[in-house]
Amino acid sequence: MDDSQYNRFGKGSFSGLEVLTNAQKMVELAPEDDLDAYTDLYYLLKGWYFFRTTMNMGDIPYSEALDIDTYRYPKCDEQKEVFKGILSDLALADEYFAKATRAFSGDPFYLGEPDKWRKAANVLRLKVLISLSKRADDTPELQIKETFAKVVSENNLFESNDDNLQVVYSDKEGQKNPYHVTETRSIEYYAATNTLIEPLKKFKDNRLFYYLAPAEALTNELYLPAGETLKNPNDWDAYLGVDVAGVYDTEKDKIAKRLHSRPNDVYRYNYVGVPCIRLGYADMNFIMAEAAERGWINQSAQSLYEKGVRASFEFVRPTVPAEYNNGVEITDEYIDSYLKGEYVAYKTDGSSTDRLKQIWIQAYLARYFHMATDDYYEYRRNNYPEFPINPETNLNDAKDKIPMRYMYPESETNYNKEQLYEALNRQWGGVDDVNEIMWILK
Repeated sequence: MDDSQYNRFGKGSFSGLEVLTNAQKMVELAPEDDLDAYTDLYYLLKGWYFFRTTMNMGDIPYSEALDIDTYRYPKCDEQKEVFKGILSDLALADEYFAKATRAFSGDPFYLGEPDKWRKAANVLRLKVLISLSKRADDTPELQIKETFAKVVSENNLFESNDDNLQVVYSDKEGQKNPYHVTETRSIEYYAATNTLIEPLKKFKDNRLFYYLAPAEALTNELYLPAGETLKNPNDWDAYLGVDVAGVYDTEKDKIAKRLHSRPNDVYRYNYVGVPCIRLGYADMNFIMAEAAERGWINQSAQSLYEKGVRASFEFVRPTVPAEYNNGVEITDEYIDSYLKGEYVAYKTDGSSTDRLKQIWIQAYLARYFHMATDDYYEYRRNNYPEFPINPETNLNDAKDKIPMRYMYPESETNYNKEQLYEALNRQWGGVDDVNEIMWILK
């Protein structure tokens, strides 16, 4: 039983921030010719780690966090100030990547190409800015809309899936797909949920057959329940989800009886597997589509939305070989027809909220096995897609809610108590609770 699935959240971690002290040394030890490249990489990592950490907990150490010789007990900066710093760091990453003149060594992602890293830094800037949507109109000092528009207009962004910042696996030792059954034996019991399967079926979305394996109980006569008819792997009805908030023993029984869809065989039995995206072209287009729908940029939200959908299909199609697609093809003609489907075609005559929901659900579907934490962040920001909450199974003290944050690390209680209490008093009257609402979500 997974605690976080049933909404029992515990302590967060500052471990990412500790890594940044090593990144500082990377810059200090860089050869002169590589200094710009390693400096920009440092600022990208700095922005990324502080972003993830503040998104998890709220106010965190920033201004004093990395000067460990001067500040033994770093203060927690207000979240607004942390975001000011993050946006400044990512702007510096863009600036230094623009100055870097040659590739740097030891890079398994982009082979040290500064132009590729510059695009990634700017896509991360867009992600950070869209996460601030609730504060776009009441925090003029962050220039959220203006900065977003500026980054888009400068056009140093991903141009295709080839630009994705992603981990690519191989059949070599140390580089194998970590979900392979020899690496993660529990992968055989991973179960897709109705939250994922229902929209895929509703939209007649062929990614279903590339993402998942059919339920063994319905496609293998060894496990076929009495009275059921054997189904083909390309039958929509052969795919079954579990209720992510369901009674644990009930859902576990479905899995024991093989009445669930596992991840596609390519994840479980292929050492190369599927690349794992951390920043992606499809996701970037959905972020820009939302910004266009909100009026932040003067571009067609529909066009960007459709680009995002196409990019997801065009990523899935070549990364899941034919022997793993359960007999279903994703063709160009299929993608064209999918975009015209009843539930997928962009609702130009609907409300803006309807259109935003279309963008968010497609972004969610495209993130299968990628950027998993982002779905939690997006749920908090948009309450969409609607994650099921069952008071009977919810391990959160607030039985009708999903937690909104992680608590501060135990290390802060043990070693930085005064600064921690100051941050808690400022934010939530001294309470460190998973249900408190951080500044970015108010």
